[in-house]
Amino acid sequence: MMKLQYILLITLFLGACKENFPEEEKPVAKAFDKYLFLSEVNSIIPVGAPSADSTIMAQSYVRNWITKELLLHKAIQNLSDEEKNIRKQVEDYSSSILIHKYKEKLVAQKLDRGISDAEIARYYDNNKFNFILNTPVVRALFIVLPKSAINIDNVRKWFRSKDAKDQAALEEYCITSAKKYDNFNDQWIPLRDILNLLPITGSDWEAKYKNKELIETENDENYYFLKIYETRQEHETAPLGYVKKEIEILLLNKRKIAFEENLEKDINAEGTRKDYVKIY
Repeated sequence: MMKLQYILLITLFLGACKENFPEEEKPVAKAFDKYLFLSEVNSIIPVGAPSADSTIMAQSYVRNWITKELLLHKAIQNLSDEEKNIRKQVEDYSSSILIHKYKEKLVAQKLDRGISDAEIARYYDNNKFNFILNTPVVRALFIVLPKSAINIDNVRKWFRSKDAKDQAALEEYCITSAKKYDNFNDQWIPLRDILNLLPITGSDWEAKYKNKELIETENDENYYFLKIYETRQEHETAPLGYVKKEIEILLLNKRKIAFEENLEKDINAEGTRKDYVKIY
């Protein structure tokens, strides 16, 4: 009821209006011979909206409706009959939307979206020439510790060790003390993503660190540790782990295209079988 009262504030100009309307179809605005009714305006205002917001939304809707009707009137006056014949365009657009929604519904209901690791590996093996790196990628361990951290000598020892106990001790320490601890042992990432976090220049990397597996550096605030487990260089074949998600998406898209092609074949066969269509 409050919503009704606030909207009525913008309809005072209709006080002198002589047309008779049902109470539930109170006019809010008029443009030429068309009316905007209160029920339509009322329907766009969320239940429970504050009164000030309700008024603003109602006024904005009315202004936009009037502008639309004025522009439409001008368009009808100034466009040729051929330009105004948009019925087929509207029908084609509406049909396209409905068909798209129907296909998407069937895809969601019936398309198997599970791509197995075996399928991904098979596609990768058969198409390695399509997966060439444009930047170096690495599997690595990256740690940032504040200068205030304790037991740094232990960290250095654990960092350089290959013993499983030392690796576990390093992880436990870093979980509580490190600013950053990323162990990309099973994940390939672009090398540049890590280098951007190190306090070194590109020339420093090329001259001092490029061929090292264990790298330690620092600045005024932090110690930085980088252990590179494995590297693939630019122009080499990308490792499967690096392109796995890309292949999964590609295979899903292929499956979707095949599903839609079969759908069109089946629906044409059904139409012919049931005499829904006839070609003259």
